[in-house]
Amino acid sequence: MATKEELRAGAEFGFIDDGVEAQERYQPMLLTNQGGDTVLDHLYDELQTTQGFTFAVAFVTEGGLIDIKSTLNDLANRGIRGRLITSNYLDFNQPKVFKELLKLPNVDVRIINENGFHTKAYSFNHGDYTSVIIGSANLTQTALKKNFEWNLRVTSTDQGDITKQIQERLCSYARFTDRFFSAL
Repeated sequence: MATKEELRAGAEFGFIDDGVEAQERYQPMLLTNQGGDTVLDHLYDELQTTQGFTFAVAFVTEGGLIDIKSTLNDLANRGIRGRLITSNYLDFNQPKVFKELLKLPNVDVRIINENGFHTKAYSFNHGDYTSVIIGSANLTQTALKKNFEWNLRVTSTDQGDITKQIQERLCSYARFTDRFFSAL
């Protein structure tokens, strides 16, 4: 269980003094797909201990979905639910991907029908703390494994202002637009 002291030490390590001892799980971290460390590796790590998740990404590809589908199915078997919020921005997302997403029993898929939705955020509820990865990586195979991406992973308690801001924004995005699905 994360304590405020562990989170405090992680924040101090990341933002004030890297000489402070802190568990890596609670340290802010830049995720770039460099040096053998991928954004996908960190998504897997977060999903292993999450109690719920929300992905808000502008773009989803079949390759990106293939990389996490097995893990999402494992979460379904454990009764863990999540949301995927995306858009029809630039008509990038293909109907085939949404058909596959709709097969996941534990993922609520939401489509934002607004121009300019270009968000890339992955939020993980771990019970006593939340981890969020925010940056440039969409849910595509190249963004999660190969591209030169810049994403920041941070952790916070539910009482932390940043968690409140992120959760509020994600909830505001959760409007469902079924016009897209009726075309499938």
